[in-house]
Amino acid sequence: MIGRARNLLTWPPPAPGETCHPVSLTADEGTWVKLEDFHGHLNVVFVVFDSITNDTVDSWLQGWSQRVQQFDALETVVFGINTARTDDLRAMRHRLGLEFFLLYDPLAIESRALRCSSRVAPICKNTVFVVGKDGVVLFGERGMTDSAAILELIATHEGRSLSDVEVPNQAPPSAETADPKRPGAASAVVSNIDSEAAEALIDQKDGGYLLIDVRTTSEYEADHSPNAIHIPIDELPHRYRELDQTTRIICVCQAGGRSAAAAEFLTSIGGTEIYNVEGGMSAWAGKRVTGGKSQP
Repeated sequence: MIGRARNLLTWPPPAPGETCHPVSLTADEGTWVKLEDFHGHLNVVFVVFDSITNDTVDSWLQGWSQRVQQFDALETVVFGINTARTDDLRAMRHRLGLEFFLLYDPLAIESRALRCSSRVAPICKNTVFVVGKDGVVLFGERGMTDSAAILELIATHEGRSLSDVEVPNQAPPSAETADPKRPGAASAVVSNIDSEAAEALIDQKDGGYLLIDVRTTSEYEADHSPNAIHIPIDELPHRYRELDQTTRIICVCQAGGRSAAAAEFLTSIGGTEIYNVEGGMSAWAGKRVTGGKSQP
């Protein structure tokens, strides 16, 4: 038991030499960021942080922001990662004046894959890791690693001297007007609909819409739509390929919160025409199966 507890607390982030997990997340201003898009031309630094309301974290992120131009000179892009929704991350970026984008990681799905999250709760842990242009991890460390140390590491990796990448004191370009390749194409927007609209989409002839119920097994078995495919939200990152599509998907849960996170995840991997049922099964007005029996 002690060994297991220690493992949960010390779960290490990716180590140098490992091929990095193919990160795919939505940025705070709505674009879709895929690590593979940077292969061959940019190094990538991911700064995973655990809070959007902590002064120490704020100062740490601002320290990274102050060096963005130096990272640019080393052909390196910086991203922050947290589980807060995109609107909250966008507000944080504006509040702190950050010159790099913040990525929304619903339920810490990608952070878990990167071993930058708790194994027992969907929360991020302060971690920094660096991925080279070849997709291989150059650095991974838990804690608030200083940006200056990472600059030196990348300069060495690039065969450069830090003195070669010093930039004049001038206002850096705003994240709003940054190079469009950082990040990439616009992410799809999740639309909220009610149960009547959801059933109308499902009933469309040749519409191809799928209804995904992301609740627990016990919730699903007690009451669900007869059209629903059951994939608990914690299993969705590993089972979404079972759907054979990432477009025209409607997500539902009990009240609308978990399904919203599931819908955001599907857009973060490139899904389009993704819908969330507001109010979930608690507000479902259509057909349902209760206790194993169909109800009108």
